Amino acid sequence: MGEPKEPGPIMRFIQDYRMKMLIPELLVVFGVWYMQPDSITFGPQGNVYSFLGPLGLICQPLYFVPSGIMLLITTFTLHGIYPLDNYHEGKIPEIPKGAVIMIIISFFFLPVLVTMQMIGYFMTEATEYISRNPFWERVESLGDLLFYAGPMFFVGLQWWLLIPVFFLSQGVDGIHKIAHHETSNEKIAALFYFLWPVSIPFFFDPVEILAMAAVSIPAFAFYTYIRPYYTYVTAVHTLTFALLVLVTIPLAPYLPLMNLWFPGYIPPHVPPKMWSW
Repeated sequence: MGEPKEPGPIMRFIQDYRMKMLIPELLVVFGVWYMQPDSITFGPQGNVYSFLGPLGLICQPLYFVPSGIMLLITTFTLHGIYPLDNYHEGKIPEIPKGAVIMIIISFFFLPVLVTMQMIGYFMTEATEYISRNPFWERVESLGDLLFYAGPMFFVGLQWWLLIPVFFLSQGVDGIHKIAHHETSNEKIAALFYFLWPVSIPFFFDPVEILAMAAVSIPAFAFYTYIRPYYTYVTAVHTLTFALLVLVTIPLAPYLPLMNLWFPGYIPPHVPPKMWSW
């Protein structure tokens, strides 16, 4: 048999910059537009930081460009962090200049958001350097929240999502650690995974939960295709969402439960229909 064929430049770029991770990131981008639809429109009204006046330049220097467009671009450019990560871990001998340029561009477009995302990235790395124990593993998962879901808070301006996304980041990161035998305590990791589906009915209405299942299950299938060794993890996620749908049906009139007990806790965030039949 001959030597294995080397990937072409396009596939090498996709691999080195981990562009497969765009799946969850683009879901977050479109989630921001769903919750803040005017962030995609052109003009000052499309910039969610315009209410800050000149201080808004700290959050987004190109204030005349819609925040949602900036977020979409930054989703790609911030992938420069992955080759740098490979360099710091000794996997590649030199720092890729293209990766540095991509990160600089990310900071220029959305400096405050990217700063918080970078803090989240270093939080995910801290566990490897400090200690792998239940506490630091939770810190690591919290870093995932800032890195991946940060746009929900800093561009979508939906601060109530901090609580459900906290449980989501803890749970999903925990079950990945179980699958890779990287957790110091599987029982604690499994407990946090259990907490995130339990938290969903408290914060989301039936349509949103059904949409989560409709979008996530095909995404899990695709992820299983490109990374077969994650089949166990994606199977558990798929089962969890299926159970969530079954629970949502009888609870539908009462969701989200937080507004049932604390009226107005979750502000209106569903945009009006674009058309009616």
